[in-house]
Amino acid sequence: MLKSLSIIMLLMGLISCSTYKIAERHLNGKMKKAGLQLQFEQVDSGAQIEHWDSQDTTKPALLLVHGFGASTKYQWYKQVKLLSRKYRVIAPNLNYFGRTVPDSSIYSVAGQVNTLEALLDHLNVDTCVLMGVSYGGLVSAELAHQTDRTITEMILFDTPTKFGDSEDIIAVKEYFQTPSIEELFVPTNPEGLNKLLYLATGKERKVPVKFLDEFHEKSYAYNLKDKRQLITALLKDMETYRTREYSFDMPILLIWGAEDKVVPLETGRKLESYFGDNAKLKIVDGAAHMPNMTHSREFNMLVEIFLGITK
Repeated sequence: MLKSLSIIMLLMGLISCSTYKIAERHLNGKMKKAGLQLQFEQVDSGAQIEHWDSQDTTKPALLLVHGFGASTKYQWYKQVKLLSRKYRVIAPNLNYFGRTVPDSSIYSVAGQVNTLEALLDHLNVDTCVLMGVSYGGLVSAELAHQTDRTITEMILFDTPTKFGDSEDIIAVKEYFQTPSIEELFVPTNPEGLNKLLYLATGKERKVPVKFLDEFHEKSYAYNLKDKRQLITALLKDMETYRTREYSFDMPILLIWGAEDKVVPLETGRKLESYFGDNAKLKIVDGAAHMPNMTHSREFNMLVEIFLGITK
């Protein structure tokens, strides 16, 4: 759903094969080349969780927490090869993404945290690094806040965390000319995916609808109501997160797209000041909401330096 993916979809759409299937094969191949295997397991809580896992227990664990959009591989495939050099990379699909379903109909961020805790219990992971983007950044912060596990480092980018407010929501709706945040992030029709491309990359694109139909059907339409309820629950609980007091002592890297119109750079500056001396903010010029996708070379270099990954 980002720049490189849109190019793939446009080029491959010129031949008779399904663009969705081509994109799936391409991204599955990227994940597997990085040593990750797709798992789908029921954990003790009763949740059924789909996740990618490099399964190398000789390395420290790193948990990737995706945001809204398509499944986790679409958001992390440009990072997994780098990260797997040093870490056991675990990239789950959150509740109602991919095939993951919780043990009960719960749509809150707390429900996402419970599912991640259940997965980490299932995998016997007591210590890990956290990396989260946007909605997944809030989920990561809440996990770090609540868990008894040791979080050694945390990377958050383009995430509202405790500084989202109603004025931001109004500004986003006006900028992207959408009737609701639910419609923006979980569009009713395939045409709406073009706004998600714009949101992520900062550049307007008009991918023909015929190339988006199956992608929308497989990634959004099959459980559109559940995904929208996640956003509704998040908006309802915003005051809870605004008043949350975090006390983190691990090193924190904040990365922000300078042109992010969803979670503006000022939010990143506020988070850096709030977290204190153990947090550092790095700004990616020209990037919008998903710098890990559109500016992956610069983004990966920042992560590599922060985590001490060597080639």
